[in-house]
Amino acid sequence: MRIVVLRNLLLAVLLPFLFIGAKTDQQADRLLGHWLFPSKGSSVNIFRVGNRYFARVAEVDQAGERNFGLVKDTVIIRNLRYDGQMWSDGQLIHPKTGIKLSVEVSMIDPQAIDVTIYKGIKLFHRRFNMTRKVS
Repeated sequence: MRIVVLRNLLLAVLLPFLFIGAKTDQQADRLLGHWLFPSKGSSVNIFRVGNRYFARVAEVDQAGERNFGLVKDTVIIRNLRYDGQMWSDGQLIHPKTGIKLSVEVSMIDPQAIDVTIYKGIKLFHRRFNMTRKVS
């Protein structure tokens, strides 16, 4: 009898946390997919490994190659972590210069994200929007 009561008590306490985690994962996974840079010629695929998000170059146009040194299949964003509102604590490695920059991503709507990159102090940043590629 005690075991059954203890089991039911544990289920009552732990079960809601299981659903909260699933909901957070669903919200975080909204970032997954194929995203176009502002010029619309180059793009990245955002994927998840564990609880971290990464961006791999999927398509490269001439401007992306010439201006930024983009190379297809290169992972340029690493270790983004979802905090319940945005994806942060990530690192962007500039393909042309090799400079490591901090990166944060926020979702504007299901079809658009705002990407902020900065070195050291967030005061000096660059921000650009990316749009989801329609299949």
